[in-house]
Amino acid sequence: MSDGHPTASVLASYDDASGFYLNGSVSGVQRSGGPRLLGYQANAGFARRLNSVLSLDAGVVRSAFDYHYAYGARWTHYTEAYVGATFRDVTARVSYSPNYYDHGVSTLYAELETGFQPADEWRLSAHAGALTYLDAPAYIDRSTRYDWRVAASRQLGRFELHSALSGGGPRNSYVYGLGRSGTAVTVGASLNL
Repeated sequence: MSDGHPTASVLASYDDASGFYLNGSVSGVQRSGGPRLLGYQANAGFARRLNSVLSLDAGVVRSAFDYHYAYGARWTHYTEAYVGATFRDVTARVSYSPNYYDHGVSTLYAELETGFQPADEWRLSAHAGALTYLDAPAYIDRSTRYDWRVAASRQLGRFELHSALSGGGPRNSYVYGLGRSGTAVTVGASLNL
C-alpha cells in the first residue's frame, strides 16, 4: 500500500480482566513531500478462557487505508467479524467481511498461528492464512490468496525488539491486480507499560 516507501505504525491496546479488549493502530508513509497518513485499524472483542488449555474469542475489526500510493487517490475501508480458538500454543481464527475493500466483495479468511519460547526472553512464531472470495464482481480475480509469516522477538525489560519475514501469493496485489513482490522483511520495537 505504500508503493515501496518507508512506513511507521503506532499501536495501542487494552485488555480488561473481564475478557474485553480494544486495539487501535495508525500507519504513516514517508514521501518526498513529508509524512502522510496511510491508514488506521480498530479492533474490539471479547475473549474467554474455558480451561487451562482452551480459550475462545470473537470480535470486529474496522480498517481504512489510503491507496493513493499504490493505485491513485482512493481511500478504502472494510469491516470484518471474526471467531477464534486457542489451544495451548496454537490459535485458529475465521474472519468474514461482507465488503472487503469494495462494495459487494465478500470474503472468508482462515488463519493458523503458533509460537513458542526456545529460551528465556526469546519468542518465535509462525502464521499461515488463506483468503477465499465468496462473492465478487467479474473484474476481481477470485483466486484464493495465501499469506505466511515467521517472526522472532527478544524481550529487554519493558522493551521488545521484533522482526519478521512474510510473504504471500499469488504474486500480485490483493486488490485490483497490481503487480507487487510477495515477500517483506519488517523490524520494530515495542514498549510494554
